[in-house]
Amino acid sequence: MITRFASLSGRLLVAFAILFTVAACGGGGGGGGGSFLPDDDKSGTYYLTLKLLDASGTETNTVTSASPSTLQVTVTKNGKNGAPVANVVVSAAASAGVISPASGTALSDGSGVAVFRLGADAAKGAGTITATADAPAGTATATLNFQIGSPGLRLGYIDNDGLFIENEIGIDPDSLLASQAIAQLSLVILDENGDLASSAETVTFSSGCLSSGQAALDPANPLISGDGKVNTSYIAQGCSGNDQITASLEGSTSQAFGTISVASAQANGFTFVDAVPATIVLRGTGGGSGERSESSTVTFRVVDSNNAPIGGIKVEFALTTYVGGLKVSPPSAVSASDGQVTVNVFSGDVPTVVRVIAKATAGDGSGQQVSSVSDVLTVSTGLPDQNSFSVSVLGGFGVVDGMTMDGIKKTITVRMADTYNNPVPNGTAAIFTTEYGAIEPQCTTVDGACSVTWTSQDPRFPTLGDSEVGTIGTQANPTPGYNCPSLNTNFGPCPDSLGYLFQGGRSTVLVTAIGQESFVDRNGNGIVDEAEKDLFANLPEAFIDNNEDNIFNPATTTCKGAGADSPQCISGQEEIFVDFNNNGRYDKNNNPAVYNGLLCPPEGDGVWCSRSLVNVRGSAVLTLYGDDAADLAVELYRGKSRVTGTSWSGGEYTAYISDQYNNRPSSSNTVTITGANGCTINPPISSMAIPETQAPGAFGVSFSTGGQESQACTTTKASFTIKVGDFSKSFNCALQPLPADPNDPC
Repeated sequence: MITRFASLSGRLLVAFAILFTVAACGGGGGGGGGSFLPDDDKSGTYYLTLKLLDASGTETNTVTSASPSTLQVTVTKNGKNGAPVANVVVSAAASAGVISPASGTALSDGSGVAVFRLGADAAKGAGTITATADAPAGTATATLNFQIGSPGLRLGYIDNDGLFIENEIGIDPDSLLASQAIAQLSLVILDENGDLASSAETVTFSSGCLSSGQAALDPANPLISGDGKVNTSYIAQGCSGNDQITASLEGSTSQAFGTISVASAQANGFTFVDAVPATIVLRGTGGGSGERSESSTVTFRVVDSNNAPIGGIKVEFALTTYVGGLKVSPPSAVSASDGQVTVNVFSGDVPTVVRVIAKATAGDGSGQQVSSVSDVLTVSTGLPDQNSFSVSVLGGFGVVDGMTMDGIKKTITVRMADTYNNPVPNGTAAIFTTEYGAIEPQCTTVDGACSVTWTSQDPRFPTLGDSEVGTIGTQANPTPGYNCPSLNTNFGPCPDSLGYLFQGGRSTVLVTAIGQESFVDRNGNGIVDEAEKDLFANLPEAFIDNNEDNIFNPATTTCKGAGADSPQCISGQEEIFVDFNNNGRYDKNNNPAVYNGLLCPPEGDGVWCSRSLVNVRGSAVLTLYGDDAADLAVELYRGKSRVTGTSWSGGEYTAYISDQYNNRPSSSNTVTITGANGCTINPPISSMAIPETQAPGAFGVSFSTGGQESQACTTTKASFTIKVGDFSKSFNCALQPLPADPNDPC
């Protein structure tokens, strides 16, 4: 008994505690709902009920500036139908609109009702009222949702007779709208007095074609009116058939409706837009650096009779050739709202040129097709070939002060093109090596070209030094190898190359890239046929040609044997090669000599040609200059003979000018020849430019002298001076003597 009694008492206590806890938490609801608090010894359950009433006392959920609403909050005990509670302080707050009194509080009357006013402010939209009442046991809360709108606004348009047509959109033209054409949509907003609304109102248009992007508005949604008028352009962009349009007034239930009928699109032609990229590489050779793509995206635009773009047109595609397995995908596509339609072209394994053909059914009902073709799309190797490879030096080949100063810079540029002489794809890499100075190691092409910087510094002479190489000869201190075929001399400036051991101050720059050999395509099919197997220029492995003889000297039989001490072998012994196949030896690629490149067809690979690649290459020779005043030399010749001056009897003379290594002076200098004491120079030579060249040899300038003695017994000698930069040298100039005079004491 004791146990059962204790158990029963415990259960009652727990139940009471649960009931009290649930009641104290309170609750709430919208649209007239309320909440309550638990009863105790001092108060009953409070429940709040909210209502909005318009001016006529009818319950509403809309508030306008012209029609504020009355908010009634009823406080009752023990639920919604309980006894009213008087003298309860009720607070009310709204997320939109304006509550009055300004304090936001009111006292419930004998009916338990606290009264507030709710007015509209400038903002429109939905809001929530929250009412609370305090009781000894806690706070009761209830909410009510409502709408702030414009008072009595109506939406429609005014017709040509000045009549207001409510709930309809004005559409001009109201006839069938051509595809891609434009219609004007117009609306007016009237207030409760029938006047144009002066408040800022927002209108939004919607339709199936607008939602799908097959039509557009200009100006676009939402449209704001400050004068009661709304106008916009409806632009058909692929939509056809009936498009139901709805205009909605924000903050109001007012709407207007209309229907635009759009004619089906009619294709009258195409315009080619672009092909990106315009050159693609052979199948299986793409995917490397840069833009070596095996496919191109070709774009056309479908147009109507007014040359306006039209969407929704089915276009079929074909190629002018399918040689080598060329493909087009997809075979057909539908034009977008801007009229554009795209297709992909995939390369085959044979180089060629191809165009894409686009076709569509004409819109004139004839059933005929309209068509267009793309620009030429090139299917190539995307690799440079040897005869399309060139190297240039910005500002000329001469490097002023390059022999005496560090940090003098030159820009070296390489340009590459493929077999069709189209620029190679962006990102094609070129590798640089130099004999003297320093050079950036590589660059990648943009539009077929790229550049690096060469900088003057050591080395400026052969690495092995005098003991191995021998002193580099100069024109003033020649070695036994001095040889000037054009002149009868054994020292001094010479217009010819003096030989391999006189090439000081000359730095060879080698540029290489992975590519293929050049060939003569007799039948124009873009590949090396068996009948063309001998019509190519064979390329050995690339090397830096220090002595400029076009031979890799260290690999020759002569330089490996008895001729190792010859000037040619000595000057070329420091040459290095690019081991393209990484086999540790220099290869001439002539055993047998076959065409190497991707233009070798698969059936010819290993038979009459090879699809292996090679290093294509080019080079430039920089001339490094020292101090002109110290290094330059000038000698005067008549024919092949050296002279110290000119004769009065006339004839042409040539002055040869060079630096100490028999290189012509830098083009930064000019040549001026000035006569003195009656000597004239013919033709006059003043600031003559010295042209740039990579070739070795002195610069020559030819002229003759003239003049006549001015008096007998003269002791003044005529002369002329040749000036090059800061260097100058003078020579005798013989004048024509005066006529014989028997009375002349001389």
